[in-house]
Amino acid sequence: MFRICHVLASVGEKGGLEKNVIELANCQAGLGHEVSAVADETMREYFNPLVRFLAHPMSGGRMNPFNLIGLRSRILSSNPQIVHAHANKAGAMVRSLRGFLPGVKRVATVQNIKSSSKPFRDYDAVITASAQVKDSLGGIPATVIWNSIAPPPAGTKEAALATKPPFLDGDEPVFCTVGRLVPAKGMDLLLEAMAEVPGFKLWLVGEGYQREELEAIIAKHRLSDRVWMAGHRDDAVGLMGCAELFIVASRNEGGPYTLAEALHMRVPSLSTRVGFAAEFLPPEVMMETHSIPELVRGLKLAMADLPGLKKLCEPSFELVANEVTLEAMTRKVSAVYARVLRAD
Repeated sequence: MFRICHVLASVGEKGGLEKNVIELANCQAGLGHEVSAVADETMREYFNPLVRFLAHPMSGGRMNPFNLIGLRSRILSSNPQIVHAHANKAGAMVRSLRGFLPGVKRVATVQNIKSSSKPFRDYDAVITASAQVKDSLGGIPATVIWNSIAPPPAGTKEAALATKPPFLDGDEPVFCTVGRLVPAKGMDLLLEAMAEVPGFKLWLVGEGYQREELEAIIAKHRLSDRVWMAGHRDDAVGLMGCAELFIVASRNEGGPYTLAEALHMRVPSLSTRVGFAAEFLPPEVMMETHSIPELVRGLKLAMADLPGLKKLCEPSFELVANEVTLEAMTRKVSAVYARVLRAD
C-alpha cells in the first residue's frame, strides 16, 4: 500500500482535470491506500471521506514564498511516500519545493499540450493523459495513462429517454455533442459545418458564456428546427446513448471525457485531433482542428453510412470497455508509483 498526497491547484470548479484527480484519489482510498489531498477549500466536498483533505488556499501566486511554505507544511503533515501534482500550477509549485521534501518522491500528471515543459522537469515520474501531450513535453520521459471513468450504470440511456428529448420521433438521425459552451470546444465551428450538411438533427448539450454567440449562428443559418440547445444536463451521458453519432469538435482538449463516455455507451463518434481521440478512434473518423471544412467532411462521412461507421468503431468500444475504467487507470498509476519507489 502507498502513502500518497495529491496536490490540486484548481479553485471552485470541477471540469475534466478535477474529475480525474478526485476519482483517482477516491478510488485509491477505497483500495486501502493512505491518501491525502492538498487543495483549495472549495474542492473539499468532492473528495471521499476516506481521503484526508488538507485545505490550502490556491488563489495566490504559484511562486509566492508564503504560499509555498504553507503548501510544504500541508504536504509533509500527511507523511507521504509520494506527492502527486496535477496540471501546470500544482506542477510548478511542487517543482519549486523539490529540495524541501526530503524522502518524498514526486510524480506529476499533465493533461493538456504544453508550450513549455518547465513545470514538469526534475520529477521522478511524469504521467500524460495522451500520447499527443507526451509529444509536447520536449523529450521529458513520460507514461501515457488515459483519463478514465466508471462505466455508465445500466439504465442510463433509458432514464434519458424518459425525459422525452426532441427529434427522436422524426425521420432524420440525431447527433449529439456535449461540453462547456466555450471556444475551446469548437461548438461554433460545428454549427457552421452543420449549415452545409443537411439531413440530421443535433443535440448541443452544455452551458457557458458562448451561448449567445451560438444562438446567433443558429439564427443566421436558420437551424432552430434542427438544433436543441439543451443547456446543462445531469443526464448528458444518457443522451449520448440515445443519439446515433457523437461529435467532438474541440479546438483543444485534454481528454475528452465525453468521448470516453460516448464510447462506453457504444455510440459511434467523430472527433477532431485532440487529446487521446486519435488513440481511441480509427483514422477515418478523425478531423483536423480549427477547420469547418474538416467538420463538414466528417459529417458527410457519417451521413453516407451510419451503420458502417458504427461497425468501424467496434474496436474503439472494446478498447474503452477494457482500458478506460477507473480500475485500469488506478492500476497503471500504481505501477508508476511502484517503479519510482523501487528506484531507491
